[in-house]
Amino acid sequence: MQKFDLSIVSCEIGSVLIFTKNGICEKIELSNDLYAPSGENIFTAQISEYLSGKRREFDFPVRYSSGPVFEKIWESLKENVPYGKIITYGELAKICNANPRVVGYAMAMNRLPLYIPCHRVVGKNSLGGFNGKNGLKWKEYLLRLEGSI
Repeated sequence: MQKFDLSIVSCEIGSVLIFTKNGICEKIELSNDLYAPSGENIFTAQISEYLSGKRREFDFPVRYSSGPVFEKIWESLKENVPYGKIITYGELAKICNANPRVVGYAMAMNRLPLYIPCHRVVGKNSLGGFNGKNGLKWKEYLLRLEGSI
């Protein structure tokens, strides 16, 4: 089994860890730890551009597979909620004809944050959850970066 190649982009609140295999991004992790940047490739270039406000969409190659329901929710999110906009779990659920809890679970299972912009999905009266422990720090940072809050 081939190991992942790891590239890192750093920013003011931590690091974006990019895991690729055969030139395809399979996982992105948002870390509160500050690691030295590494890897000069399409992934680090586009994420650096995004974090500096110069890019609004990603077009690097990705691979994900979590079943048709999650993939439909993720594609609907990408299609219906552009940079700088937010949507509630309930609103996205209506678009996808899904239960809001399923939408929340799909966001929690997203292995490609930023590329699949789950940070743009918020609760009716709160930011909602994001990316595990200390994730709300990242969610707020990304929404402020995009001018959504």
